[in-house]
Order: sequence, then C-alpha cells, then structure tokens
Amino acid sequence: MNHRTAPRRDVFMKATAPMIDGLYGAALRLTRSRAAADDLVQETLLSAWQAWDRFEEGTNLRAWLHRILVNGYITQYRRQKRERRALDIESDPSRRELFLSDSQAIFEGPEGGVQYQGLGRTLRDALDALPDDFRMVIVMADLCEMTYREIADELGCPMGTVMSRLHRARRAVAARVSADAPQLVPAARADAVAA
Repeated sequence: MNHRTAPRRDVFMKATAPMIDGLYGAALRLTRSRAAADDLVQETLLSAWQAWDRFEEGTNLRAWLHRILVNGYITQYRRQKRERRALDIESDPSRRELFLSDSQAIFEGPEGGVQYQGLGRTLRDALDALPDDFRMVIVMADLCEMTYREIADELGCPMGTVMSRLHRARRAVAARVSADAPQLVPAARADAVAA
C-alpha cells in the first residue's frame, strides 16, 4: 500500500464502518444464512471500495451501500437459480449434500435458523415463511428502504408487479403474525387481515 491510497482507505473505512451492522442485518434477511450474509457484506464492501472514487460525497452513503448489497444479492440469486435448473438437485436430493458446506447445513435447517437482530421471533418466522420473490420485495422495500421504481429496476419487472408482491407479502406477514401472536396486532388490523 502506498501513501496515496492510505488516506483514501482511511476515509472509506471511517465512512463505511458504522454501516456494517445494518448491511449485515439486511444481508441476513435476504440470504437467511450467516455464512452467505458474511460473503454478501464482504462482496458489497469490496464493490464499494472499487467504486469509491465514483461515490459523490454528500449523497446518501447508506442507500448507496444497500443498493450495492441488493444488486449483489440479486446477481447471486439469479446465478443460483440458473445453477439449480442446470443441476436439478430437487430430482435427486442426495446430491444436495455435495454442495453444502458444514456451516450451511447447520444454518439451513429449521432448528439452526438465522438470527435476525431487532425483529421478534414471530416476525422472523413470518418473513422466513414467505416465498423468495415476496421476501425479496418486502426486504428491499421495508428494510432497505428502496422505492418501488428502484425495486422494479433491480428485479427487472414492472412496478405494478412490485406493488402487488409487496402488498401480498405484507398481508401474508400480517396474517401469520396475527395467527401466531394475536396480541401483537391491533384489533382493527386483525379484522382487516382476516377479511
């Protein structure tokens, strides 16, 4: 490392260090795996470092980092989807073990689970129960605070589809929370969910 990159690195580290916990939380919610979340955050920070000279000071660093994280997740998700189709592990579940590390096997099962900091067990279970398409949209909208347009652009689908998936995801989460812990949902809201 030369003396010209040291100040740049220090500025980057100082600016991004407070954001790491938030990035990790979002990555856990997206990936449901600690190992995958660690990898996703590391890739996010690497991408951010490589593009640091393009970041405009005074703009929203948190949103920029979350955008990089979500883009990385979507790329990874699409790659895995293609790989799953190619390998068709579902037709032969015994092959699945060949592709899991020990840590992935531990965290994949319902007993291992992923720890979502700041969310109650009931809400975590409701999010985990969502199909990937719905979970991805609710995480992007409600946890990463992305707009409908940003989500639509990232997923490559119409904005109406994003709005529909988000509405259905929120209703599914509310219904699950209402069923599992009715004391957490106000009476008026519980009636609306049941309808």
